[in-house]
This record gives sequence, structure tokens and C-alpha cells, in this order.
Amino acid sequence: MKFSLSFFIVLFICPIVLISFSHVKADSPKTNTVQWSQAEIDRIKPLSFEYIPRHSSDPSNQYLSVPAAVSLGKELFNDQRMSTNLSVACATCHIEQKAFTDKRNIALGIRIGVRNTPSLLNVAQQNWFFWDGRKDSLWSQALGPLENPAEHAFSRLQMIHFIARDAHYRQRYQQLFQQNLPDDKALSKLPSQGGPNGNIDDLIAWKKLPKETRKKVNRVFANIGKAIAAYVATLKSKPSSFDYFVAELQSKGQSQLLDESAQRGLKLFTGRAHCSNCHSGALFTNKAFHSIGTGIPGRDNGRSEVINEVMHDEFNCLGEFSDAKPEQCKELKYMSTDGHTLAGAYKTPSLRNVSKTAPYMHDGRFKTLQDVLKYYAGVTHNKNIETDLPALDLNAQDQKDLVSFLQTL
Repeated sequence: MKFSLSFFIVLFICPIVLISFSHVKADSPKTNTVQWSQAEIDRIKPLSFEYIPRHSSDPSNQYLSVPAAVSLGKELFNDQRMSTNLSVACATCHIEQKAFTDKRNIALGIRIGVRNTPSLLNVAQQNWFFWDGRKDSLWSQALGPLENPAEHAFSRLQMIHFIARDAHYRQRYQQLFQQNLPDDKALSKLPSQGGPNGNIDDLIAWKKLPKETRKKVNRVFANIGKAIAAYVATLKSKPSSFDYFVAELQSKGQSQLLDESAQRGLKLFTGRAHCSNCHSGALFTNKAFHSIGTGIPGRDNGRSEVINEVMHDEFNCLGEFSDAKPEQCKELKYMSTDGHTLAGAYKTPSLRNVSKTAPYMHDGRFKTLQDVLKYYAGVTHNKNIETDLPALDLNAQDQKDLVSFLQTL
């Protein structure tokens, strides 16, 4: 029997390798220098994923959890035909692979808009919608972009023609909402487009219609919003590394599932950086409006500019197209109407998946989380900018640690 040279080399070397490895000691467990008191653990527990409500509710939308509405809403959400140029759908700006944002500073539909596109993940748990909260329900919010000239630029009369003439949508709509859509003869008597929020021709065409006809069109329009909302309410985030860290911290009193920088950032977030004052709860938002100095006086003053609009919106919780009882519309009935305190205020965004939803702020002015933290570290020391923020002293390491923590969400 012949043996190759390589055989003898392997035969000779292998025992040496085995002997060598037999003397290598396993690395000792890495010491975690960040310690957590029981009080601190109790403080961060409500931030974890388990405290996000599993089911969405909206008394103004009785179809929110109806499977047929979810299915119809998903189709409508992705249908580009509901736009003047046949190329814009809800999904155009809310892209699933981008955490239902578009990664643009400012949204682009039919034309460039004025605000940054927020994520839709967990959005059904919010109380107010759009950066300024000009809508008080998810279904009412869904209607806004449809008529917005910069987004879909699609009028209410265009909508009823589209839904009623498409055999698939017509059948599904009538089955779900138990409401007959107008036939071809009735549709031929309606203008091809028109509504209260379009151009002057759209408004004239809308105003010429009998009040009862406008009401029927509005009912169809509202139902389309309710179907889209039913689908959007299913868009939810998943547990993050932060949530697994909290779970282990609760069971063992310590955890290395987050690195030390992220753990220091978490301590800052719930401590002297005061982040959790506004970014509270499992969604990391108190769902309220605050001024952080990003409003633009005379051009974009946030919440203060839409108070009257939301109170008199025909599609709000107290309107005739709402399914809620008046006593169920507490957010709307007891909303703050103090325009002075709400000047320059915007809704506190959720921080879940925040590392995936750049750029940041209502106008997308900051490209990175580092930019955001740098801004916060400086704005409260700028005597020329009035904000709702407490005084913040965040050095470079503090900012780095906070970013490390935010990336775990």
C-alpha cells in the first residue's frame, strides 16, 4: 500500500494541533459593566413589545376588523388607478420594504409635497394622523391623500365612477357595505370629476349637485377610507433586539443582548436625557403634540394651523359618516384648542423601527439619527428658539450611546 506525502504531513500535524487546542482555555464570559437596579428595570418594562395592544379599535369604523374590508383595502392601497395620472397608489410612498416609508425628505406623488412620509407600522394605535394631526381617525386620514393635488389628485366623483364601473370592485364593495352603487344610467348624469378639495372647476361641479347626491357620494368615499384603514391597521412591527433584552433583564436581572453603548443609551433615554417624557410607552410616543423648534413661522406652524379644520371635518368622529356614538369621540371633544401653545407643534412620532425610517422630522431635514441627536443637544441652548424641551446637556459620547440604543428598536 502506498501513502502520499500529504498523508504523512496530516498524520504528523493533526496530533500537534489537537494537543495545542487542548491547552487553549475558553474565553471567560465578558463582564457587563452596565448594571440595572430593580427600579430601572421596572421603569423600562412598559416600553417593551408585550405592551403594544394586539388588536386595534376605532368606534368610528365598524369595518376595521372585518376580513373582507382588510382584503379590499389592501387592493385599494396598491391600486395606482386611484390617481389622476394612473401612477400613484398609497403604496407609492408607503413602501413595505422601507418600513412603509419612501426614504425621501418630502413625499412625491403627482408632484412634490410639503411633508415627510411617516411609517404606517403600528399607526392604527395612534389617536391623531398626519404630522399636524388634522385627521382624528385612520379612515379619515386615508381620504386626505386621495384628494390632495400633490398626492393622488383624485376627486370624490372620480372615485365613485371608478368603483362603480369596475366590475370587481363594484361587487366587493356592495357585498361588504350592503350599499348599492349607481348604475351606468345614474353615473352618466354625474360629472366625471369634482369635489370640495380640488380646483375651481371641481368645486363648481360639486356645488351644482343636489345635497342628497353629494351625501351619497360622500358615503362611498368614506367607505373607501374605512376599507383602506382596515388593511393599514394590520401593518405592525415585530419584536426588536431591545424587546428581547428587556425580557432577559426581567428574568435574570442583567443581559448582554445589547452592547454596553446601547445600554448606556437606554439609561440616558429614560433618565437625564428626558427622551421618554415624550417618547413613552411601548410605541415610544405619547401621541401628543410638541414644539421642538422645527416649525416655520408663516409657512408651516404645525398643529395650531389645523385646529379649526379637524373640528369641522365632515369625516371626523362626530360627523355623519362616523360609526361612533358621540360619547366615544373623547379625543375630538376634549382636544386642546390653544393655538398659542400649539404653535410649531407636531405629533410625537413613534420610535419603533426608527433606524429604518430616515430622513427625520416633519420635513425630513435630518438625514441621520446622529444629526437628530446633535440638534437636540444644541437647540435648548439656543435662546432664539423657543421649544417645549427641557434643558439638555448631551456630550458626544451621550449622543453616540443614544443612537446605539435607538438602533435596537
